[in-house]
Amino acid sequence: MDGKTAMKCNSIYQYVERKIGGIFARYGRFVAAHAWKVLIISVLVNAGLGVGLIKLELDNDASNYLPSGKCPRTIKESVIKCHNLIRKQVFICCFVVFAFFFSFHKNGSQAEKDEARIEQLFPDINYDNFDSLRLIYDGPWLNVIVKSKRGNVLTRQILEQVVLLSHVIQNVTATTEYGSTVTLTDICAKINQRCAIGGELFVDEEFIAAVDAKKVTYPEFNSSTRGVIYYAPRLGGNVVLDSSRKYVESAGYIRLGVMIPFWGRDEWLEEFKAQMDVYSNPFIDIAYGYFESVSEELENNLTGDISLFLGTISLMITYAFIATLSYRVTDQVGQRIWLGFAGILAAGLAIVAAIGLCSAAGVSFVTIVGVVPFLIIGIGIDDMFILLSGLSEAQSKTSVEDKMAETLRISGVGVTITSLTDLIAFMSGAGSNFLAVKNFCIFTGVAVIFCYLNNITFFAACVAINERRVAENRHFLTCRRIKSKGELRNEGKPKRYVMCCGGRAPTDREDAESIVDKFPRWLIPKIVLKWPCKIIILILFMLYIAAAVYGCVYLKQGMPFSQLVSDDSYFYKYSDWNEKHFAQQSIVTFVITAPYDYSTSETQLMMDKLLASAHSGRYIDSRFEVSWLKSYKGSQYYNDSSRSAFQVGLQEFFNDPQYSVFENDVRTYNVDGNITASRVYVRSVNLESSQEEGDMMLEARDIANSAEIDCFAFSPAFIISELYVRIFGLTLQSVGIALEAVFVITCIFMPHPVLIVFVTLAVTSIMAGVVGFMLYLDVSLSAISMLMLIMSIGFSVDFTAHICHGYMISDGESRALRVRQAIDKTGAPIFHGAVSSLLGILVLVGAKSYIFRSFAAVMSFVLLFGITHALFLLPVILSWFGPGRINKVDRQSKMKSMTNIAESGADNDQL
Repeated sequence: MDGKTAMKCNSIYQYVERKIGGIFARYGRFVAAHAWKVLIISVLVNAGLGVGLIKLELDNDASNYLPSGKCPRTIKESVIKCHNLIRKQVFICCFVVFAFFFSFHKNGSQAEKDEARIEQLFPDINYDNFDSLRLIYDGPWLNVIVKSKRGNVLTRQILEQVVLLSHVIQNVTATTEYGSTVTLTDICAKINQRCAIGGELFVDEEFIAAVDAKKVTYPEFNSSTRGVIYYAPRLGGNVVLDSSRKYVESAGYIRLGVMIPFWGRDEWLEEFKAQMDVYSNPFIDIAYGYFESVSEELENNLTGDISLFLGTISLMITYAFIATLSYRVTDQVGQRIWLGFAGILAAGLAIVAAIGLCSAAGVSFVTIVGVVPFLIIGIGIDDMFILLSGLSEAQSKTSVEDKMAETLRISGVGVTITSLTDLIAFMSGAGSNFLAVKNFCIFTGVAVIFCYLNNITFFAACVAINERRVAENRHFLTCRRIKSKGELRNEGKPKRYVMCCGGRAPTDREDAESIVDKFPRWLIPKIVLKWPCKIIILILFMLYIAAAVYGCVYLKQGMPFSQLVSDDSYFYKYSDWNEKHFAQQSIVTFVITAPYDYSTSETQLMMDKLLASAHSGRYIDSRFEVSWLKSYKGSQYYNDSSRSAFQVGLQEFFNDPQYSVFENDVRTYNVDGNITASRVYVRSVNLESSQEEGDMMLEARDIANSAEIDCFAFSPAFIISELYVRIFGLTLQSVGIALEAVFVITCIFMPHPVLIVFVTLAVTSIMAGVVGFMLYLDVSLSAISMLMLIMSIGFSVDFTAHICHGYMISDGESRALRVRQAIDKTGAPIFHGAVSSLLGILVLVGAKSYIFRSFAAVMSFVLLFGITHALFLLPVILSWFGPGRINKVDRQSKMKSMTNIAESGADNDQL
């Protein structure tokens, strides 16, 4: 950049700084003149909005972490959700309207659309003639996994214990609120007037006899009473076959399952859980889970881990006390520890107001919102230290009005930049398909707004009140006027009296700062301004980038729901066994949506080609299929002599109890006598990763799209697989929008091309590090980690913008001197912001919830990378390639002009 261009850029920077600084200076004078009014109004507004907490609605549904959540399944749910939606819209639209300038409108996922189509074609789930293959969505399931303590579950001794366990479960009896008793038989889905229990084969005497004879065929067993049963997915652990590969010899686990859709299940489940929690058997161990397990555990974790917020507050108060304690420890006038408490209180009021307002607007409190208090406390403390740093700079001023004007002139831009970037980063996620992401961003975005407003109103008023106390030489505890230590010594007062009751107002920055404030500017320049240290920093940075790129390339995707519960949860045990020891297979349904004459060979050939194409796929098990047409053709009822004969035979086929379940796979005939819709089923192979689950979904859709017959593929698992397929793109979009916002905000508040490039690249580098190092923390890319990345952007900008802004407002003769001055001005706020935020989240390391623990781990990396970029890497780069110096004479004259404007404004206010 040539000298003329650099001078022009500097002039633009000066102009923007002068204009914005002048506005904050005039506002500072206003706050100084009306401090108590501003304080009281701020408290009343926050408290009034906090009343909305009475409308707080907890939403612990695990489906909130999937694209667009899940649709309500009952009329009651629909009414409630519609009522909440009406209440939400006014507020949400106001908040996210700006976000939609940056974000595209997102429709429902393809899986949800397909789910709606199949539900329209096959609307009724017949729980009185039930088969799990026909499930459109994960219904009200209950599973029990049995593990042999002796290794092999396929022995008579162990299977007899399973029989006894089955009797225990079937004999569980509960009493409803109306006094009636319910057992499993009353609430279970049925087939042929008995409970449809998955794995019931294992308690059948015919199967146990086959176990004794070592003649258990695998993967199917031909029962004389139930026909051919494909039971392989119900066996887990190390399944061992004999030398012929025809018979199974041993396995480690058995999984039993049943659907419980009917009234009375809630009371029965409570009794079931109570009995299973105390169940003990010397031969077998059990684990169980049911459809509401994750949601219940999310609520338990939330209520337990939120108590950690008290620990965060304690640490924050302690650190605020240390960081605001004047190095003149015994001076009783210049102490600012009450301002540290006021800063924490300002953030606390913001949390109350934000949650109250969002709750009143009907935005549900999803589990991940539980980390908002920890996040906002960190943001609020960061802004507090920026304002306190500006106050230290303003100590050369004489009047309180001048000090407040100078404080907000110096710090107002920095606080505004960080708050705006945080806000826009969260607004970029407010239009997300993930309900958890959307609600979290709404709560946090509103909290950021109130945090900013509270800092420039409530906290600024506290600063003005404190400065009036200091100006009147009042004791920081008693607020009584006291004399200076020199005066007390001259009066002959005892040393203890002088120490406890003497003091004076600080006269310069040195007097106002704490010992901790002095540490960064003493240490950092000694490191970043020496050539050997610069080389070491660059080498370490290159290693950091290499590790980050490797992590980004091999980052895992997906989120097992077991990660949403605590390690000591009963569901964690069940999920751990289920994921590790059982094949992760999914039923895939091919739904034929157009009317066809299935009595013709042409239609039957298209059906055969569809199944053949599916079986040839990489992710579809070639040994499994369920087809009503093939079963019908193999029965004695099949007649294809004419269309009417085909239909008559098909009805007789459905009337046979052995085949009645197939009636759910065919829709009624149209006026032409054709079947309007039908469906067939295949099963996936064992899918060992979320990547394979997503690939299987895409393969099944490709098979359906290329088939001659008009059809589509669907599986309840596709709802989750959609997450695996779309999460990367959605994350890139959200993070990309947030980075664009960073660029725009930087252009507005720091309009210098070199700084814009430095800040944007630094934030991108920090984000790359956070994403890459997630691999080493074993944190996969999911809705939760997407939130963490959005949060990371705001913190990244906080650190990098401060140091760059400090560099530009410094007037040293050389780049190295300006770097030293920048660290002198901004090193302490950056250091305090990082350390205080780190203390706030370290408490979460001991949380039960994976959400809170991973949040603590990722945010620790964000803070570490942010502070190292801001205090080490950027100073090195600025010392080499930083923008040219702003002319000192011009700067002084313009600062004087700006001060005169602010004073003139104050005079006009008085008039």
